[in-house]
Amino acid sequence: MFIKTCFTIGIILVSFNCFSQVLDIEEKAPVPDNGFEYGYIIKNEQVKSAGGEEYSRYELTLYITNKSGCTKMYKEKTALFSFESSNLLATFNCRNANGKRLTSKSGQVKARDFYISIKRKPTEKEKEANEKEKEITERVKAGYIFRNGETLKDNIIVWVPKGEKPQIQCTVNMLDELN
Repeated sequence: MFIKTCFTIGIILVSFNCFSQVLDIEEKAPVPDNGFEYGYIIKNEQVKSAGGEEYSRYELTLYITNKSGCTKMYKEKTALFSFESSNLLATFNCRNANGKRLTSKSGQVKARDFYISIKRKPTEKEKEANEKEKEITERVKAGYIFRNGETLKDNIIVWVPKGEKPQIQCTVNMLDELN
């Protein structure tokens, strides 16, 4: 029984790795992958001390640019056991960040919500309140969107050992596209 359980857990963990790809990213050198460019920029650098030790403090902008030539639209995840947000495009991890002074070790870049307008018939209650309306127009969330040429960003602050630069890895999340 123990062997079957370990095997099942191993298969589940391996399957999670199949859905994502890890990219090593250098500063100001975005990595192209599947029509997107993944990168980061150092906006500010300082030396700070905490607990008698000095650290390099970096303000980073993490970004993804859609260079695929078309707008990408993604659907909402409806899985029972969804571990990530439905709109998470990528997670950027700083391997040498220490997280001191409430700073980050990672950041996430997400697609924006996408809404459409629909027309529907009013409910009985709505008919009583306003007899003149035959149709009601409302906005509903259709999923997520990442337009061609658009850049989505996240800003984080990391502390790394003094004299080191941030070592960034990007885990790409494969989202289900709307057809």
